[in-house]
Formats: sequence, structure tokens, C-alpha cells
Amino acid sequence: MKKAFAIILFLLVLAGLTTKLFYWQKDRHANAVQKLKSDLENKGLTLRFGTSLWKIKPSDIDLVFDENQLIYTLSENQLIDKISTISGEIDIPAADPEIKIVENLITVSSGENGQKVDERRLVSLVRDNISKSIFEMDIPVVLLKPKISQSQIEKLQKRAENLLNKMIILTHDGHTWNLESDQLISWLDPDGWKTPLIETWVSDLSMAVNVPPQNAHFKFVGTGKVEEFLPAKPGVALNDSELVKMLLDKFTKLEEGIQNITMDLPVKLTEPDIKTSDVNKLGITELIGRGLSDASGSIPNRLFNVGKAAESINGILVAPDEVFSFVKYIGDISSATGYKAAYIIKDGRTVLGDGGGVCQVSTTLFRAILDSGLPVVERIAHAYRVHYYENDSQPGFDATIFSPTVDLKFKNDTGNYILIQTVFDKKTNKLMIDFYGTKDGREVTLSKARIWDVTPPPPALYQDDPNLNKGVLQQVDWSAWGTKSAFDWKVVRGNEVLQERTFYSNYRPWQAIFLRGTR
Repeated sequence: MKKAFAIILFLLVLAGLTTKLFYWQKDRHANAVQKLKSDLENKGLTLRFGTSLWKIKPSDIDLVFDENQLIYTLSENQLIDKISTISGEIDIPAADPEIKIVENLITVSSGENGQKVDERRLVSLVRDNISKSIFEMDIPVVLLKPKISQSQIEKLQKRAENLLNKMIILTHDGHTWNLESDQLISWLDPDGWKTPLIETWVSDLSMAVNVPPQNAHFKFVGTGKVEEFLPAKPGVALNDSELVKMLLDKFTKLEEGIQNITMDLPVKLTEPDIKTSDVNKLGITELIGRGLSDASGSIPNRLFNVGKAAESINGILVAPDEVFSFVKYIGDISSATGYKAAYIIKDGRTVLGDGGGVCQVSTTLFRAILDSGLPVVERIAHAYRVHYYENDSQPGFDATIFSPTVDLKFKNDTGNYILIQTVFDKKTNKLMIDFYGTKDGREVTLSKARIWDVTPPPPALYQDDPNLNKGVLQQVDWSAWGTKSAFDWKVVRGNEVLQERTFYSNYRPWQAIFLRGTR
């Protein structure tokens, strides 16, 4: 009995000691965590490279330790950002060897080594060291080595001397491009040639050489008859990879002793999608839709631009299932492509800008799309009511474009080609855009425009213009009432509804603008 009592008493004492030991260890662990957090708060992380030091505070990377355990979390993105900032102060790009030609004498520098922080390794190092309570560490930096040896310098100098006063002459279609010795020598590399630089040069050359194929252009002349007015032409495309390969081979021959080399550019012909012989296979048999607008009141330059833009899409064929982009087909709108300066609205002011009037064509095209019952993929109304578009229409039947961000697009879902044909009457200033194809029984219903929230225009704005004589007052923009507008559009074929849509426009009020001469 006494023995059993003694055992029980021993176990109770042992349990008490164990409990005290548990709490002592727990307190000790908590104290260690608190000391760790205190050290980090006071000192932070120290990253070292040479004699330079960088500090990272725990708050910089959202570094947080668990209250009772040596377990931490941090923001990986913030740590990467901090390391990237440090790298910007350490990284030094290597300097390539430089070859100079002075009075037909060649010198070659050895170049300079660079250095770069191994950022991925440093991120891992920081994480590992924090878990080991190590808060100071060296930054791993790798050496960048374009610096070359004396034997490489001598080899480069000899190769450069072999290329001195030599040339490669590239020819194509009566044009020539000369690769002279200074260019060739600049592409020399200790291990051969700087191929990426050669590829870039060839890519730039291709922009001058390449010519896209030209589809045949047709016109509809009535009773299902279509005539060609612009024949198809194949395009030309430079074979970039083949030219690079040929140049590298010719460079070797120059180094071996040949003085000059003339070579034709490797080009391939690219066939147009639509050839002259395709005229009877396109399904262009009748008028399927028409758009009209009246540009009366436009200044001469604006009328010129309307005619030019209309001509640029005249005769274009839209393939079945193609999404037609007005911006794509109209091309560059600038003085370089022949457009004249006409008044446009830019940053809330009326100024002279290339291509004023092109939106007369996009607006007329939008009306042809609606009349044809074709799906409208993209259309944006003007910011304010433009009187040119209301000469023969209600508010809301317009479409603006601004290359390359604002476009007018439609899809050809007729199953046959669509021929776009434009006619601009310079006497009446009226533009007509016709769509020819094959009718498939679709019928179009267009409602009249509904107008609401009508607001008056602001007072007229007068702007000084040094291009006009003093005393001359020229109106370049007309007041427009603000309004909201909507019209309904429905396209059916038999019992099938192909399109049903309401087009909304929100026009802000616009002031009349006068230019006041100061010259």
C-alpha cells in the first residue's frame, strides 16, 4: 500500500515538473520569437555588395512572424520590387569590343566586363536566411564577360583588315543597297558575326522591298455585268532568313579575298486573293444596299478629302465572312498620302488637320451597311451633331473614325462577295456608296430617329488666327444643339430575325467657332 502511494506521489510530482517544463519551453519559444521580431524591427535585413549596404525593413515587404512560432510570411512581389531597385544601382552592362577605322587604320578595344545581380538567387537567399534568423547577407552578382583576350583582339583586327574597302551590293527591281566595309566591320564578333544585328538590318530592308499583292478591282455596270478597272498584281516579299544566310556566306568570301560582291535579293511573289479571272465566280449580280450623304457647305479641302477617301475604298471586294474594317482599307490619313488640311476638332478646338472630311465617307458607308442589312460589328457616333450629316438625314445616322482606335466595321454574312462602289458628285457634293452582291431575301426596316434631352449650344467662340488678314472673320464651325437620339433597325429573312438593334447617340451641345484674322 505504501509502495503504491509512493508511486502515485512520484507520478504527481513528475507531472508537475513536466507541466512547468512545458510552460518554460513555451515561454522560451515565445521570447525567441519576440527577440527575433525586435531584432528585425530595429535592424531590418541588410544586403551587402562590396562596401555598399542596403536596408530592407519588415514593413517594406510585409514580413510578419506568427505570434508563437518561428513561421513567417512576406510579400513576394514587394521583395522582388525592392531587389529590382537595388539591382538598378549595381547592374553595369558590359561594353562590347569596339572596332574603329581611322584613316584606313583599324584599332580594336578589348571591351569591358559588366555585372548583374542574380535576382532569382537573391530572393531565395533572403527567404532561406530569414528562416535561419540570418539578417545580413551578400548579394550574389554574376560577371558579364564580353571583354576579350589579346589573341581575340588580334584576330578581330585581322578580320577587319580583310574587310576594309570591300562592299556587298544588293539589287532588286532596279534598286541597289550597298553594304560598305564600315557596316560589315561593325557586325564582326569575336565568335563570328553579330547575327541579331544583321537580322534587324534585314528586317528594316524588307520594309522598303515588300509590296503587298493587289487584288483585282471591279465595277458593276448594270444588268449583272461586272468589269475590271484595276488588274490584279502579285506582291513581293523578301525572304529574310534566306538573305541572312546568304549574307553570312558572302561575308566569309570577302574575308577570304574577294573584293566586291553583287547579289540579287531573294524575294518571292505573293499571289493576290482575287484575280481577274475570278470575276464570274464572286456572286456579284445586283445592288443589295445603298448609302447617301450630302457634303454641301464643306470647304474645298474637305470636299477634296471626301473624294479621295471615297476613291480609296472604291472597287474593294469584301469576302464571305470577312469583317470589313474601314480603318484598315482607308490606310494612312495624312499629307504624306495626299490628304489636305481641313478643319477638324481636336482637344476641344477647331484646328487645321490632315484628312478633315473622311468621316463623311464612314458615315455614308454606315448608311449603306444598314440598308444592306449586314451585321454592324463596330460603330461610334460623333461627339456632337455635325451639320454635314444632317443635310439629308436625321441626327444619329452617322459614324466617326479615328485611326487606329475608332473604327467602323461590318461582317459580310451573305455567302458571296460584296463589291463596294463609290460615286462622289463634285457638282452637287453628294456621295453615294453602293454594295453589290447577291440578294438572299433579307428585308430591312429602319425607324425614324427619336430625339430627347435637347440642349442649346454655348455662346460662339472666337479664336485668333495669324493665317488670316486682320479684320477677316471666318466661320469654321457651326453651332449644334445637344441631344440624345435613337433609331431602331430590324433585318428579317422570311420568319427569321437576322438583326434587331437600337442605335443610340449622345451628342453634346457645340458652339459656333469663328477665326479672327490677326495678320
